Amino acid sequence: MKYKKVLIVIFLICLIIGSLEQGLAGDALKASEYICVIPVKGVIDRGLTAFVIRGIREAEEMKAKALIIEIDTPGGEVGSAIQMSNAILETSIPTVSFINNEATSAGVIIAISSKKLTAVPGATIGAAETRPKEEKYIAYWSSALRGAAEKTGRDPKLVAAMADADVVIEGVKEKGKILSLTTGEALELGLIDEQVKNLEELIQEVMATEKTDNIEIVKQNMNLTERIAHMATNPYIAPVLLTIGIVGTVTEVLTPGFGIPGIIGLIAFGLFFGGNFMAGAAQSWVLGLFILGLLLLVIEMFIPGFGVFGVAGILSIIGSMIMAFPSPEQALVSVLIALVTSGVIIYFLVKYLIKTPVFDRIILGTKQAKSDGYVATNKDSGELEGAKGKAVTSLRPAGVAVIGERKVDVLTEGEFVPSGSDIVVIRVEGSKIIVKTREKENV
Repeated sequence: MKYKKVLIVIFLICLIIGSLEQGLAGDALKASEYICVIPVKGVIDRGLTAFVIRGIREAEEMKAKALIIEIDTPGGEVGSAIQMSNAILETSIPTVSFINNEATSAGVIIAISSKKLTAVPGATIGAAETRPKEEKYIAYWSSALRGAAEKTGRDPKLVAAMADADVVIEGVKEKGKILSLTTGEALELGLIDEQVKNLEELIQEVMATEKTDNIEIVKQNMNLTERIAHMATNPYIAPVLLTIGIVGTVTEVLTPGFGIPGIIGLIAFGLFFGGNFMAGAAQSWVLGLFILGLLLLVIEMFIPGFGVFGVAGILSIIGSMIMAFPSPEQALVSVLIALVTSGVIIYFLVKYLIKTPVFDRIILGTKQAKSDGYVATNKDSGELEGAKGKAVTSLRPAGVAVIGERKVDVLTEGEFVPSGSDIVVIRVEGSKIIVKTREKENV
């Protein structure tokens, strides 16, 4: 059973990564000329970046007449936004940015990277202040914004004022504030080239400039691989996946057999690491470090107590999670959130849920034969209260003990009890025999 755990871990992770390695290819395009639309919506992360870069590459392959970047984002990872910006700046296809609501924070550099910048009425652009607000980050980010503005013929100082509170523009922005502009304000300052009602109006304008009727509009959509990567690299979803993975894994370590919690935990870890791997964020060695950590925990399960293998396994898993993030700051926040949340959940599981009959239904236990000395507990087990015995296996918190001449399943109140320890039955709840070490009985 223990070795099966290892095989299941490796199989599930490899299956997720392997099955999603290939994207969903679209049908062959038939038209002679194309206008491509790439939506940049939601939080900017490495999964979204992979999608945009792939969309630009395909637009280049089909020799598209124009490329429209539809933007509605509150920002996100600076590094990912700069990657998108570079891809837009480097393409030979005429590009048009279309702000369909907002291009704030990291979204600013994506918007200004196109040759033409348009927006719907009432849209906003700006508020690109870095977090943390340290001079080195501000200097780096402002430099990237100015560089993109210079390449597309826009005012570098105006764009820098959206990220650096120290920049002063007479009549526009005073010191100590971050610049944010509406569509109308950006038009007056020359940052935005044109105001359009909607995407359809913009497409019609672009088609009119091409002076041909044989044009197909190709709107790029995320394939399955990119959707997984976008979800796994989202700074709000990643801690959730890690929390589920940690809770599921720890539950399996604490209970005999292998059940639904372990499967769910492995799927969550598989999505997190597989998504980061597919987004190009995590190297193969990061995944290897995670698998090594799981193997060390499995080895620890064969050894009484909790020693070097268990500690090394935990450190390996935590290290792999940290290495999968794009920055130490994001890694620290996400992993800390996951560890604290997992700790709280595991505490309540051990204290309450693990003692209930419902928990037994989601755990696949091993079969225990009567010929081996096992005796099933029943409603008459109440006479065992106060009886003394010895732990046959480690109690994590469930395990097997000998009470008198009977070998029975027992459960602690959450504490770890090494095999061979003297125990005492403190109470019987239905079919549950609750025990603790005999030393603690006298405290």
